[in-house]
Amino acid sequence: MPRFRYRAANAQGHRVSGQLTAANDIDLDLRLRRMGLMLIRARAAPKRALFPGQRITRHELISFCFHIQQIARSHASLLDGLKDLVAGAENTRFRDLLILVTDDLEGGKLLSEALAAHPDVFDRVFLALVRAAEKSDQIETVFARLETRLKQQEELQAEFTRLLIYPGITALAVLAAAGVMLFYLTPRLAGLIVSLNLPMPLATRMLIAMSDLARHHLPWLLGLLLTAAVSARLAMRHSGLVAERLDDLLLHLPGIGPAFKKHAMARVSGLLALLLQSGVGLLEALAAGADSAGNRIIARKINAAAQRIAAGGGVSDSLRHQDLMPPLVLRMVLSGEQNGALPEALDNVAWFYQREARETIARTLKLLEPGLAALLGLLLALLLLAVFLPVYQIIGELPL
Repeated sequence: MPRFRYRAANAQGHRVSGQLTAANDIDLDLRLRRMGLMLIRARAAPKRALFPGQRITRHELISFCFHIQQIARSHASLLDGLKDLVAGAENTRFRDLLILVTDDLEGGKLLSEALAAHPDVFDRVFLALVRAAEKSDQIETVFARLETRLKQQEELQAEFTRLLIYPGITALAVLAAAGVMLFYLTPRLAGLIVSLNLPMPLATRMLIAMSDLARHHLPWLLGLLLTAAVSARLAMRHSGLVAERLDDLLLHLPGIGPAFKKHAMARVSGLLALLLQSGVGLLEALAAGADSAGNRIIARKINAAAQRIAAGGGVSDSLRHQDLMPPLVLRMVLSGEQNGALPEALDNVAWFYQREARETIARTLKLLEPGLAALLGLLLALLLLAVFLPVYQIIGELPL
């Protein structure tokens, strides 16, 4: 179904704009009328934007899960509850999505079927859990687990963001010092030395050469970097081979690669445990977990392990053949598999990987911080050397 950008007016006469999926202009007008809006203008929205605007964040999904729990706990109508959530939604894209979901529910669809029409927001893990909740009539329990998992992911991401604050500030300080040195101090230093007709030391010549390169070719360099970034983004989007090569490169980066792998495996293990606890089959859980890995190499290995399990292999043995987990973690999986406690074992694996990911990130950043500080000191030392050597020469030329 196509997506339209619209401009409409509400009952108070205020103009509202947004995007909405509809069969055609007439269907769009009917959907907006049900929202209490009068259509002014509409046009087809681009299928995919290179840099998308407002997104549905994890906060909206957490709010959605909490709201569904309250509806199930109070035994209220799911349709009426979602309409209340639509009225309070601040994110226009999330509000439009909820309107589509309520329309599908009014048309007789199940909640899982209505959510499945929006795979860019609700992934396979989310949909598998909703289907399991509908089959077992455990809507409140399953959405509580979903909310807990989303909150854990949000906390982990916030922790990584906090860890990156100091290195980010140090990197900005290095860039600021380099900018002042190359664009302000060095040209004046060069003018002074040339006016005095003095020989320039090697450090001064190097500094002046870097300054000339930055001042005269900076627009070209920035344009080249921007072109490379856009080209890489388009290649990752349209070429599976390029995306897989970049994912493989990411896993082998010093420091960052191991931390990223541990973070991905923590997410996959935790989701597998959640799916199995909610009654989802092992193979379906593995397929959904592979989609949530965030790395094509890891996803391919998980799918290969699922094929081996489908052929009759054990879980731990199949994972061992893909070299996804260290021996200690595999022993945990094997123990859970043998004792009929695989979900609990996978939950322990997720905790293990989350702890390892945090420690790896913290250790890498501790090594990065002195490196950035050393780089800043090197820039200052180069500046002092380039400045004071000509000054000493000037003093040496003075008659005593």
